[in-house]
Parts: sequence; structure tokens; C-alpha cells
Amino acid sequence: MQTSDFHSARIRKIEEPKPKKRFPLVYVVFGLSFCVFAGSIWFSSYAKDVALRRQPVYERQKNSVQDEIHRLELEESALTSIQKIRKIVTELKLVEPTETSQIIWDK
Repeated sequence: MQTSDFHSARIRKIEEPKPKKRFPLVYVVFGLSFCVFAGSIWFSSYAKDVALRRQPVYERQKNSVQDEIHRLELEESALTSIQKIRKIVTELKLVEPTETSQIIWDK
């Protein structure tokens, strides 16, 4: 039984628990978040640059469309004017002008 006393009296070295290595995971998460942040900054600056380069093209297209709309409105007002309609009606002899129709037209 000496052997058992020998083992019990022997000083045992207490093993300290090794700390878990979480530093690589933290650095990976930090690196990925930094990459996402840098990518969003690059994308927003690139999108702004593209918008600034295309703005004059859009302005020219907008102005040409507005000019076309105004031209068509003028053409419509010229075609629907009463004098123009009277002239077309009398040229085509669709209605024989009478005194009552002349009075109505003049109003």
C-alpha cells in the first residue's frame, strides 16, 4: 500500500485550461465588415460619378421632349382654331352657310 500513499502524497501539477483562440474569428469578422464598408463607399461614389456624367444627356433629352410637346400643342391649336375649321368646311362644301349659321359662327 505504499504505492498508493506514494501516489496520493505526490504533488500533482494542476493543468490550467488553455484559453480558446477566438482572435482569428474576431479578426475575420472585423475584416469582412471593413470590406463591406469599403465596398459600399466605392459603389456610392461610382454611382454618383455615373449620374454626374449622364446628367447632361438626360437634360438634353428632357429639353427635346419638352420642345416637341410645345410644338405639337401649337400645331393642335392651329388646327383646331375656328377660322381654320371654317375655311376647311367651306372648301369642302360640307355645310352651306346660311345667315343663321353665319350668326352662330360669329358668336
